[in-house]
Amino acid sequence: MEKTLLYHYTSLSHLIEIFKTGKLLTSQTEKMLKVKKPGLWFSTNSKWEYSAFKRFNDGKKEFDLNTPEEFEKYIGCARLITNLNSLFVTFAKYKHKSRVNPLLWDKMAEIGKSKGGDPSEWYATFSPMSVNNLDIEVYEGGEWFKLKKENGEFDTDLFNRNLEKTFVFKKGKEMEEKMMKEVALSDENDNSNIEKQIIEKVEPVVEEKVEPVVEEKVEDESKSKGLFSRIKNIFKRK
Repeated sequence: MEKTLLYHYTSLSHLIEIFKTGKLLTSQTEKMLKVKKPGLWFSTNSKWEYSAFKRFNDGKKEFDLNTPEEFEKYIGCARLITNLNSLFVTFAKYKHKSRVNPLLWDKMAEIGKSKGGDPSEWYATFSPMSVNNLDIEVYEGGEWFKLKKENGEFDTDLFNRNLEKTFVFKKGKEMEEKMMKEVALSDENDNSNIEKQIIEKVEPVVEEKVEPVVEEKVEDESKSKGLFSRIKNIFKRK
């Protein structure tokens, strides 16, 4: 019997977070909405899942990223793949298994359909999945390419070139370079101000009072007087 593949669509930026945790987690949105058993969603659609759209702000306006091409341009596009098994439930069964509010369940279907999704293609599981048990692909130029090589290593060139061409990466790079220039300029100004503020503090010369040395009187009655003084100059720099 041929296996049914399931796909979880996401962005490259989010894929980095998945690598950090080592797991694909259940829906954060459903957790915020107080769903008792949040789902981890996959689709049988091997081309694209339209309900996976993302709301995006480019600094000028806010809009939805609806296609893999738009993902690729702004945030990068990736998907994680597994086989359908008994741990998954259909969207219809999810309603009862998750004990989600029926109104929320209806709204999920309504929004998904409005974007072009088909709820009959949706499957959910209720536990995180290890990234080690998932195949990973990156969308590039209209095709899906495997991120994991046959030897188990990642194709870093594929990942990096797709990440580096995204809007978020380029914008982040611009902000980083701008910040570094501002820091360098700030350091130059600080050094200039320090040089101007250096003042040599010279303490007054203090002459110690020394009692005259009186030699004993001799037969020729010659007298000799000696006067000694020490001068101490202290120069301190602030």
